[in-house]
Amino acid sequence: MTKGMFELAILLLVSKKAMYGYEITKELQKVNGLQLANGSIYPILRRLTMNGWIESYQEDHGGRSRKYYFTTKEGNQILSERFEFIEQLFSFIVSLKEGNDKNERI
Repeated sequence: MTKGMFELAILLLVSKKAMYGYEITKELQKVNGLQLANGSIYPILRRLTMNGWIESYQEDHGGRSRKYYFTTKEGNQILSERFEFIEQLFSFIVSLKEGNDKNERI
């Protein structure tokens, strides 16, 4: 999975509910064959935060402080645009596979 796909997957996850880093990692590790080391998403979370696409808050949970991430309005817009592009790209690839001669530019 490419860096951009990880960003999209993380944005999608935290758009549904606020999640902490380990929780996000566990969800991503459910993808069959995906090798994702614990802690490897934190640079992506920092980049998404610096871009203004996610924000975070801290909450105590069982004596431990957890940082929860959630999408911003701008993050939701980016998610929508990128997801639309992925859908168009997938549709184009399916049409190529099926031999459809009416391929349009994405």
